[in-house]
Amino acid sequence: MADEDTRDALLSLSCVGPATADVLIDAGVDARDLESKAVSHAELVEVGVNPGVAARIRREHSLQWSFEGGQDLDQRAEQVRGLHDEEREWVAASYGDDEASADGSGDATAEESAWREQPVTPSDGTETGIDETEDEAAWRDRSWPNGDDGEASPERDEREWREQSEPTPVTAVEGVDEADARLLARAGVTSVRSLATAHVEHVADSLGVSEEAVAAWKRAAVDHEQ
Repeated sequence: MADEDTRDALLSLSCVGPATADVLIDAGVDARDLESKAVSHAELVEVGVNPGVAARIRREHSLQWSFEGGQDLDQRAEQVRGLHDEEREWVAASYGDDEASADGSGDATAEESAWREQPVTPSDGTETGIDETEDEAAWRDRSWPNGDDGEASPERDEREWREQSEPTPVTAVEGVDEADARLLARAGVTSVRSLATAHVEHVADSLGVSEEAVAAWKRAAVDHEQ
């Protein structure tokens, strides 16, 4: 009888169906745990709840993504907007390419920190600690007098380098306006490349929009990239 009462209480909650209720009962999770936010999205997935259903439960009941990594997706999106262009694109792409990065576990933050702190390794394999990308080094070489291009000018080379290194904003994609761009930025999608590689279900769940809309944006971004 107790299990039946527990099941009925779970089924009375929004986004909890019969199959999900059975999984939660087996894991020892009851309605009070969800209402008091005593469980996280990561724990729901770990005990066997469908990831998409877990994301809807998290959003409906304002659960944490994870108690270990600790940050809500909106807070992480704010951090993403504060990074430099190349770092921001790398973090945004990680939401689409790496499922672990989108579950709020904090792994993306650790990987991002390691990426930023990694020193440049020259061709001989020694670490120099010089904070200069290969693109910057190549641009400096071409810009120097008597470089490999006798007709090249520093101004033209700098312009070309900036055009290649700066990510293309999502508003360049057909069908994505400024309002759409602001919405996508909440999920860390701030460039055409990150939109083209985004995980449709994760982005749709985190923003509360239909998967069809996100899929259409992603297809348009892929077409733009080609």
